[in-house]
Amino acid sequence: MEDSQLWKDFRNADRRAFETLFTRYYRALYHYGLKTIPNGQLLDDCIQDLFFELWTNTALPEEVSSVKGYLFKALKYKLIREIRKGEKFEGISEEPEHWFEFSHESRLIEQQTHSEQQERLQHFMRQLTRRQQEAVYLRFYSQLTYDEIAEIMALTYQAVVNLIYKAVRFLREHLVPLILLLIIA
Repeated sequence: MEDSQLWKDFRNADRRAFETLFTRYYRALYHYGLKTIPNGQLLDDCIQDLFFELWTNTALPEEVSSVKGYLFKALKYKLIREIRKGEKFEGISEEPEHWFEFSHESRLIEQQTHSEQQERLQHFMRQLTRRQQEAVYLRFYSQLTYDEIAEIMALTYQAVVNLIYKAVRFLREHLVPLILLLIIA
């Protein structure tokens, strides 16, 4: 059964739809929750409470674009409410940014990927002309307007726009294929 129909049936108090939603998404919600709360029993309680609250809530939206997305968001808010109550979670910050932890390996991979992307960007930046490099630096790193760049570089507004356009086009042509290769690999 498709999620949209399942959601409609769930809203109409169909017990089978409830059971199907619960079994279909429990594992994904549990794994998501474990990244935020290492206590499996507590997480299990929160997920069960969440489904109970959804079951008894008469003000659920008629349609949701993604049932899975809606449930993940609802669990996130449920966990935040529980944290704020202070009843079950001790020593965990209230802000999700502080309590959502990735593994050490994930952080190392992210740092390495970021370094590699920076190196590639620098490599292709060096292939731009000096004036293109300067214009890109002033526009994107120094956050200057085209008029300000034109004044600094003693160029017309249109010349600056053209320089930056050509530089960005060059970078896109060379960086996007590399990014696609990384995604596929």
